Amino acid sequence: MQRRNLDEAGSMALARALGGVLAGGEVVFLFGPLGAGKTTFVRALAPALGLDAPERVCSPTFTVCMVHPGRIPLVHVDLYRLGEAGPAGAASAAFEALDLDALLEDLTVPAVLVVEWPEHHPDPPEDRLEIRLAYGDADGRDLAARATGPTAAARLAAWEKAVGS
Repeated sequence: MQRRNLDEAGSMALARALGGVLAGGEVVFLFGPLGAGKTTFVRALAPALGLDAPERVCSPTFTVCMVHPGRIPLVHVDLYRLGEAGPAGAASAAFEALDLDALLEDLTVPAVLVVEWPEHHPDPPEDRLEIRLAYGDADGRDLAARATGPTAAARLAAWEKAVGS
């Protein structure tokens, strides 16, 4: 799916539609430069997941990982700081310390895992939905989405149907 020069309302509508087709267990990777709207996108999809407090969704840049409980929990990860310069292997060790697999297993219902700055992920899952946000014309944003596995492909198809692509 591709959209060009979306305004903020258009981006948020796409995010809400995506939230409406997620069922839990999906992995969503959000790529884009600083200020492209990654966290805004996550904040917009949050209410559709039935989070207990969707207004509390914010950038986890300094906490790295935030868990938001709800009908479909949201595990929101920001790997930006893992890309900072440091000793060899430090980013991989820091990622291992997150122990996302154990975190996801401890939840009582399947969560949606959204990862900002996934280019710093040392071992990305094979089945994921990748969304790329970029600066468009004026204040607009461009969005491109692709699936890398069967679950992500099903969600992408449902999302495209929901938004009329």
